[in-house]
Amino acid sequence: MPAPSFRLKLLLAMMFTVAAVAGVTLFITQRKVHAAYEKVFNERIESQITYLPKEQETRLAMIKERCADLVRKNVRILAALTDGDTNMLYRVARDELQRILRPGEPLEQNPPPPAPPQGPRADSERPRKPPGALFNKAMDARGKAAAKGFTLPGSQRAAMFVAFLDAEGRVLPDPGSAAAAIPREQVSEMLARLGRALGSLTNQHIGYTGLASAGRSGLLLELVATPIVDETENKTAGALVLGFPFLDLGERTISEVSDIQNGIFLDGKLYSHTITNEARTTLMRLLPAELEANPDPRPDFIIEAGRIPHRVFYTPLNPGSPLGVAWKVGLYSWESALRAQRELRAQTLGFAVIALVIALGISLVISHSLSVPINELVGGTAHIRAGDFGIKVPVRSTDEIGQLARSFNEMAEGLALKEKYLDVLVKVTDKDVAAQLLDGQLALGGELREVTVLFCDIRGFTAMTQNMDPAEVVAMLNNHMTAMTRLVNEHHGVVDKFIGDSVMALFGAPKSYGGDALNAVRCADAMQRERKALNEIVPRKLHLGIGIATGQVLAGNMGSENRSNYTVIGERVNLASRLCSVAGRGDVVISQATREQLGDQVAVEEMEPLGLKGFDSGVTAFRLVEVCERKGEPAKEEEMRA
Repeated sequence: MPAPSFRLKLLLAMMFTVAAVAGVTLFITQRKVHAAYEKVFNERIESQITYLPKEQETRLAMIKERCADLVRKNVRILAALTDGDTNMLYRVARDELQRILRPGEPLEQNPPPPAPPQGPRADSERPRKPPGALFNKAMDARGKAAAKGFTLPGSQRAAMFVAFLDAEGRVLPDPGSAAAAIPREQVSEMLARLGRALGSLTNQHIGYTGLASAGRSGLLLELVATPIVDETENKTAGALVLGFPFLDLGERTISEVSDIQNGIFLDGKLYSHTITNEARTTLMRLLPAELEANPDPRPDFIIEAGRIPHRVFYTPLNPGSPLGVAWKVGLYSWESALRAQRELRAQTLGFAVIALVIALGISLVISHSLSVPINELVGGTAHIRAGDFGIKVPVRSTDEIGQLARSFNEMAEGLALKEKYLDVLVKVTDKDVAAQLLDGQLALGGELREVTVLFCDIRGFTAMTQNMDPAEVVAMLNNHMTAMTRLVNEHHGVVDKFIGDSVMALFGAPKSYGGDALNAVRCADAMQRERKALNEIVPRKLHLGIGIATGQVLAGNMGSENRSNYTVIGERVNLASRLCSVAGRGDVVISQATREQLGDQVAVEEMEPLGLKGFDSGVTAFRLVEVCERKGEPAKEEEMRA
C-alpha cells in the first residue's frame, strides 16, 4: 500500500486542526453556557429557599405566640386537661382563640391543577416580573392579614379545627365537634402520629396533612402543635393542635412570572395549583425514592413535562419534625438552557463547517503550490539516481521552495561536472586512483610501498608501423590497450601510464589486495593468452614481451600544484622496464624477488645472469613457463574476473 502523499497529509492536518479547534470551542462554550444557566437556577432556587422560612414565619408567628401564651399562662387549660374536663378545655380554647377559630365556615375546594400544555411554550409568551418583588408582596400580604386577626385573603380565613391530646397521646373528644368545619376522623392519622411523639415534644412543631374526603380533594392542612407542660412536675401533660388550610399565596404568582412551578409533596401525594397532571404523576412516582437516596437535590434530576425538560428541586418545610416532613417541590424549566445549547451547538458546527470548507480551499491552493515543486524535486532526484545529471527543475518562486529548486539545479550541475571530470580522469589514470584523487585521499607526496611493477611492450612495433597510416596505428593501439587495461583491472592492478606501445601497471599501489606478485604474474600470463586470441581475428599480429619486478618503491601523487600524476619511482621500476626489454616474443620475465614470493605457484626456468643498463652486476631473472593452478584456484580466478 503506497504511503499517503504530502498533499493528502497537509489536507488531513488542516482539517484535523479546524475540527479540533471547533470541538474545543464548542466544548468550552457549552460549559460556560451551562454554568451560566446553572448560576441562574441556583440563584432562583436560593431565593425560593430563602423565601419559604420567612413566609412561614410571617404566617405563623402570631398563631404560635398566641398558642404558647394560652398553654403557658392560662392555668385553666392545664387544670381542665389534668381533670379530663373536655368541655372546659375546649370552651377556654375557643374563648381565647376566637379570632383564630371560626368553625362552621364552609371550605372552598382547591381549584384543580391546570391542564398539561399542548406543546412547548416559548419563554417570550409568559409575562415576566421580578420574582423578588412578588415574593415580598406576598409576604407583606400575609403579615398584614395576620395583624388583622388572621383574616387572610383566599378561600379560608381562619383555623379549621382545634384538638387536645392528653399525656398518653390520646385525642380528647370535642363536645362541639358536630359543628366543626372538619370532622376529627379526617386528621386522626396525623393526631395519632403526634400522640406517639408526644413524649419527646418539647417545642412547638409544624406539621402537614392532607384531606381526601369528598369535596375536599387536594386540600392540604398546616398543623401547629404546642406542647402543654406541667412545670410543677416538669413533664408534658398534653398538646394543643390547630389546623389551618395551607394556601401558598405565592405559588401562582411565581409560576406566572418565571419558569418555576411549585407544590407540596407529602406522604406520596403532590399538592399544587401550577404543576401539570403529567408532571404530577411523574413526580409522585419518582420523588419517594429520590428523597430517600438524595436528601439534597442533585443537579441531574430532570423530568419531562409537556415535552419540556424541567430541573427538580425540593426543600423540607418542617425539617426534623416528629409530625412528618413535608417537602416544597419546584420545577424549573430547563428548555431555555437546552435550547441555547442546541442553538450554540448548531451555530458552532455551522461555523466549523464553513471554516472547514474555507480551510480545505486554502489547503488545496497551498498544497498545490507546495506539492508541484516537491513532486518535481522527487522526479529530479530519480533522474540523478539514474545518472542523468542534466536534469533541471523549474524555479517557480523566490521562497524556500524556490531556493531549494535553485540549489537542486546547482547540485545537478556540480554532479554533472564532477562526472565529466571523473570520466576524463579515468581515461588518463586508473579508476581507483581517480576515486582517491576526487576524495582528496591522494595529495602531493609519497610513501614507501611493497609493489609489483609490470611492463608490457609490443615487440617490433616501430618497424611494423613505420609505413602505416597514423589513424590505423592509433586504432590498433587503442584496441590493444583496451584489452590489456581490462586484464590489469581484473587482476586488481592499476594502469600507471601508457608509454608509446608499452603499458606500465602496478599491483599493490595505491591499494593492496594481497598476493600482489601472483596477481601480476597471472595478469601477464592472461595478457599473452589474450594477445594470441586477438591475433587470430586481426589483420596485423602483435607479440608481447613482459617484465615483472617486485620490491619497495616510492609511490605517491607527484608533480606540481597545478598538474600531478600518481606513479611510482625507484630501482624496482627500472628493473621491471629492463626485464621487459630483454623479454622475447611471448615471454614473461620475472625478477628474483618476484620468484621468491610466488613459491611453487608458478613454473619457471632460470635465465643466464643478465647485464642490464643501470645495474653493476649480473641480474638473476626467470622466464615464466606456467602458472600452476591449485585446487580451487580456477574458481577463485573466475570469481575474481566476475
